[in-house]
Amino acid sequence: MSAHPALKRVDVAVLGSGAAGLLAATEAAIQGASVVVLTKGQVGRSGATATITGDISVDGSTIKRLGLAGDTADSIERFYEDTLAGGANINDPILAQAMVEGVGAELGLLLDAGLKVAGIGHAPGHRHPRGVLVSGMQMLQILTRNAMKAGVRFRDEFYATDILVGADGTAAGIAGIDLRSGIPSGVEATSVVLATGGGAMSYPITTAPEELVGDGYRMAFEAGAELIDMEMVQFLPCCLVDPPLWRGIQFPWIIGPQSGTRAWLLNRYGERFMARYDPERMEISTRDIISIACVREVLEGRGGPNGGVFMSWAHLPRDILDFLPQWYGKPLLHANWTWEGFDFAPLVERIRQGYAVEVAPASHFHMGGVRTDAVGESRVPGLFACGEVAGGVHGANRLSGNACSQFLVQGRRTGRAAAIRARASGAWVPPDVWGNVVERIERPLALRQGIAPHEVRSRIQALTKSAVNVVRNGDDLAAALEEIRTIRTQELPRLVSPSTDRPYNRGWIDALETRSAALTAESIALSALSRRESRGAHFRTDFPAPDAQFASNSVLSSVDGAPVHRFVPVQGRAQPAAPVVKTVA
Repeated sequence: MSAHPALKRVDVAVLGSGAAGLLAATEAAIQGASVVVLTKGQVGRSGATATITGDISVDGSTIKRLGLAGDTADSIERFYEDTLAGGANINDPILAQAMVEGVGAELGLLLDAGLKVAGIGHAPGHRHPRGVLVSGMQMLQILTRNAMKAGVRFRDEFYATDILVGADGTAAGIAGIDLRSGIPSGVEATSVVLATGGGAMSYPITTAPEELVGDGYRMAFEAGAELIDMEMVQFLPCCLVDPPLWRGIQFPWIIGPQSGTRAWLLNRYGERFMARYDPERMEISTRDIISIACVREVLEGRGGPNGGVFMSWAHLPRDILDFLPQWYGKPLLHANWTWEGFDFAPLVERIRQGYAVEVAPASHFHMGGVRTDAVGESRVPGLFACGEVAGGVHGANRLSGNACSQFLVQGRRTGRAAAIRARASGAWVPPDVWGNVVERIERPLALRQGIAPHEVRSRIQALTKSAVNVVRNGDDLAAALEEIRTIRTQELPRLVSPSTDRPYNRGWIDALETRSAALTAESIALSALSRRESRGAHFRTDFPAPDAQFASNSVLSSVDGAPVHRFVPVQGRAQPAAPVVKTVA
C-alpha cells in the first residue's frame, strides 16, 4: 500500500512539460504505462521549448528525403563527425550516434502532425545546412495534443523538490509542493523521468526561462545519481546587455551570426577582434570561441560601458538588413521586426543609422548533466533523464540545433525504457522517508528567523559571474568553490520564507530553488577547477590550451552529501552510421 494518502500510484512519473518530457510521457503511455506529467508551470505554456525560435539539426540527405531543401552531399555520418568535433571529442559517442540517426524520424512525425518549417539554416560548426527552422511553441502544442491523445495525465503548477527512493535504493516516486494549495504531495512511481531542463538561472544574465535553476541536477544527485561534465556551460554570445528589461535577449545574435549575416564584432577601439581568435571564420565562428573572445576583450580593457563589446552592421547596405526577415526564419522573424513578442523596430532603426549595439554572452545551455546509459537510465535504478538535464551527448560544446535533436530523440527513447522498466514491480516509499522529505520541504516555513533566499541567490550569481563564467582561472575558482561550500553547509539550512502563507508562496519556492542553484554552482566550480586545461566552452587563462591527459569526462558522485570529482575515460566510439540511401524528391 502507499506510504501516505497524499501519494497516488502511477507507472511512470515525468518531471517537466517541455518537448523532452512530453515525448517521454507519450511514448510511455503508448507502451501501456500509466503516466503523469508534473510541471512547475503549465503544460503547453512553459519550459525552455516554448522559447525556441530556432532550429532542429538533421543531416541534409534526410532533410531532402522529407521533402525539404536538404543538401544531399551531407550524411548522418558527417553529422555525427561534426557533433563530436564540436564537442572536442569528449561526447558520449553512443548518445551522439543515437541522436543523429534518430532525429530524422522524429522530424518526420512532427511534419506529418502539421509542424511548419520556416527555412533551412547553416550554423557555425556544421559543414552543411542542417538547421530546420521551427517555432518551439508550435512544436509544444503538437506534442501536448499527442500526449493527451495517448492518455497522459497532467499536474500543472506542481514544484517537484525530491526524488523519493525506496529501501532498496531504487527510484520510487516524486515529492513536491502543489503550488495552488501549498500542500506537500507527490506520486509513487516505478519509473521517474527527469526532463527538467538546465540550470541557467545560476547565472545573472541568461537566455533561459526563470524556472531553470538546476532542480533536476540536485534531485538526481541527492537520490544517488552521478553528474557528468558540469563545467561545460554554453554561453550564447551577442545578447543584449542594456536596457535591463532586454538583458539576455539574443536578438542581435539572430540578425547577425546565427542567420549568417556578416555583422562585425568590434571592441572599444573599433577593431574586429575576432581576427585574434578565429581569423578564418571571424564572426561566423562557433559559440564557445565567440563567447570566450568577447569576454577576454572586456577583461583586457577593450570592452564597452556596460561590460560588453559592440556588434555593427554599418558596413552593410541597408537593404541587406531589410531583406533579412524575408529569407531567414519567416515568419519567426517578422517584417516589422517583432521577434518573440518584443518590438525591435526602434533598435533596428538605430542600427540602420549606423549605431553599434553593445552585446555580451549570456548563459544559455548546459552540456553537462545527469550521467545516463544509452536509454537514459541513471545509476539509480528507475531514475531516467532526457533533454538538457541529461549530460554527455554534446561533450564540451553544443552545435546550434543539436538541443532540439537531443530532446526529440532522447524523449522517446527514455519514455520507452521507463515504460519497459515499469512492467516490473517497483519500490514503495517508506513512511519515514516521506516524513523526512516533508519536514525538509517545510523547513523554510517553520523557521522564524534566518536568511532571505534572494540574498543567497544573489551571492551565488555574483560568484558564477566573477569566477565560473566564460573565462576562468584556478585561484578564482578555488575561492568561489570554498564560498559556495560555505553557503551550502552553513546558510542553506537557515533559509527562511518571508511569508508563512502556503499558496503561491514565492519566498518559500525561492528558498527551495536556492538549494538547486547552489548545488549547480558548486558542481560547475568543482569540475572547472579539476579540469586544468581549456576545451570547448571551458576556458582557463592559467591553462589556455587543450591537454590530452584531460580528454576525459568529469564525473561527480556524492560522498556524505557533497560532490566528489573524478575523471573517467570517454566511452569507445560507436561504429559510423550507415549512409542514408539517397532518393530523388
